[in-house]
Amino acid sequence: MDEQYEIIKVIMDGRLHLAPFTREKYPRKVLDIATGTGLWAIEMGDEYPDAEIVGTDLSPIQPPFVPPNNGMHALLSLPLKPLPTNMYSRDYPPSEFDLIHTRVTIGCWADMKKEIIARAFHHLKPGGWLECQEVPGMPHCDDGTMPPDYDWLKWTLELYNSSRLANRQVDVGEQLKDWMREVGFVDVHEAVFKIPLNGWPKDTRLKHVGMLWQRNLLDGLQGFSLGFFSKHLGKTQEEIEVFFFPFQQHIFFFCLS
Repeated sequence: MDEQYEIIKVIMDGRLHLAPFTREKYPRKVLDIATGTGLWAIEMGDEYPDAEIVGTDLSPIQPPFVPPNNGMHALLSLPLKPLPTNMYSRDYPPSEFDLIHTRVTIGCWADMKKEIIARAFHHLKPGGWLECQEVPGMPHCDDGTMPPDYDWLKWTLELYNSSRLANRQVDVGEQLKDWMREVGFVDVHEAVFKIPLNGWPKDTRLKHVGMLWQRNLLDGLQGFSLGFFSKHLGKTQEEIEVFFFPFQQHIFFFCLS
């Protein structure tokens, strides 16, 4: 989780957000949905020491302290209590936040448009921003050499299928901008960043990012696959391991992002 955070931070050239805030014109109150270990929320507090940063998550895995900044403390709502139904269970009033943020949460929601985007519109102040930094799972190949039987592609399609059966769709990345417009957001921007799946790029920065992402995939995807594939596709652990093995080999050799 923390490694994903660092990868996205490198891809975004060290920026925590793309919304047009500065230290002079900072967001007064920020909500980080599914904050995880709280790294983004804590660094936002460092960046904007006069802002109130609220992080919510189902798992209380955040640090028990918030570091001081210039004699002040960034306000992070820790420790966090488990939320039984959704990330808005505290029933925030309308027009409460200047910025609402999500990162790598695709697959967490039964209906991201309804549960997150529409509610964010309700809870943002006029002129506020919703920023969803999400990573769709479908691999792409710049030169068109990815074969249709490529194991990473087959795994992704199986994941998409099982996520639909689980009512936690992961193939929604390209729909986010349309959903934002449909619920009422204006001035919607989409920025697309490439993340190499391994260390194939010649560019030193992208090679480093690709090697980090490769390790992230190899460390986490087998366990991620086990839950989806066993519960919703009826595969045994042995079948999943056999299916996963060629993917582990191919991720070292194909030039994908």
